[in-house]
Amino acid sequence: MPHPPPGLNMKALSCAAMATQTLNGEGSPNYTTEIRPWSDLPEDVLVLVIKRLLICDRIRFRAVCKGWRLPVDIIQWLFFPVPKLPWTMEYIWRKTTDSNRTLSICKLLEPDLHCRPRSYIVETGMIEGRSDFVDAEACASRDGWVLFSKEVKGSLLFFLFSPFNKEVVSLPRLESDIFDIATFSSGPNSPDCIVFVAHPPESGKICISVYRLCGDDRTWNSYVFDLPGYFDSVESVAYMNGNFYCYFGCFFRLTCFKIANQEWQIIRIKSLPTYQNVIVNDDASVFTFTSPNYLLECDGELLLACPVIDTERHNQDCFFLFRLDWQHKAWGRKNALGGGAIFLGKTSFWVSPGGETENVANRVHQHTGGSTDFFLSPIDCPLGSLEEQRKKCKICYHPCTQGLNTIWIAPPREF
Repeated sequence: MPHPPPGLNMKALSCAAMATQTLNGEGSPNYTTEIRPWSDLPEDVLVLVIKRLLICDRIRFRAVCKGWRLPVDIIQWLFFPVPKLPWTMEYIWRKTTDSNRTLSICKLLEPDLHCRPRSYIVETGMIEGRSDFVDAEACASRDGWVLFSKEVKGSLLFFLFSPFNKEVVSLPRLESDIFDIATFSSGPNSPDCIVFVAHPPESGKICISVYRLCGDDRTWNSYVFDLPGYFDSVESVAYMNGNFYCYFGCFFRLTCFKIANQEWQIIRIKSLPTYQNVIVNDDASVFTFTSPNYLLECDGELLLACPVIDTERHNQDCFFLFRLDWQHKAWGRKNALGGGAIFLGKTSFWVSPGGETENVANRVHQHTGGSTDFFLSPIDCPLGSLEEQRKKCKICYHPCTQGLNTIWIAPPREF
């Protein structure tokens, strides 16, 4: 181990000097110096430091030691607004001739809210310990974490990665070589974190694999259920209130897997989405549904976002939004976004109105093919004026770096 430079006081480096002012008997101030370790700085000093840091640096700051972990409520509510809008994570990991190192590019991009777009380099260059990342694909994101998967010698490897602190949580191999879709319920630090994998339907049956990160059982549990009638592959999945909802593209079929009792339920939809549920004039005749569709949770409700094509102009014009009416088992029109926003991709979610959302109010953003685009809600803007209104909108999400993969990611709740 290298020796410290001559004259360097290592004890001084491990401590901080704090000046304290008191009054003597004559009312004059006395100054005393208190030596404290860096890990035990006063809270007001920590606040002065953390107020000058950006969000990624705040996370790293709190990870240094236990004494620097300011209470989350102080950080979030007294000094910083809670980030509501998702960021973009760009990434790629490539194999190199060096078996111990991987060519890594991983970046985080904030939404451009104040004409000062910020990007953060998570890691770049030749990195050790990233062999599992090579050829891995992002499946879902939640609470600052991304679920990745890759096929390895006839089995599936899943792991969770946080670009905010570069922590990795590895899962055991899943003995299967194919799946339709995978997601998770919450960050791995939560006692309720569950990884959910849906395999392709086959011969009227479907296999669901579940892994709990907390508890004594460190193995995958798989369940096989009957699928009466025709079911194609699972196109989208949403987690809500302890249940995973699977959307099958053909005939708008919907199922529910209940975590509490491992029960599988087919939700029989009596009324499918129609144009008349969204618009009430003859403009419906020029639209046709396309795919993929996206299932997401919105304030305790299930929404379905369906892209539509303008058959006269041959381009995608907007998304039609439908809300599941549980009482009548029907897809009905979603009310106006009311200043909220929707983000679609590997993980799709709703962002409530107010705060940062004002910059993207009434928009539907979509990650597809490595690019970011947005559409206006036809409920909030008349169809005839969508393109005109769109041109007036501020661009908050810029084109992604060519050649890199992308996924939406929400900043962690504790920062």
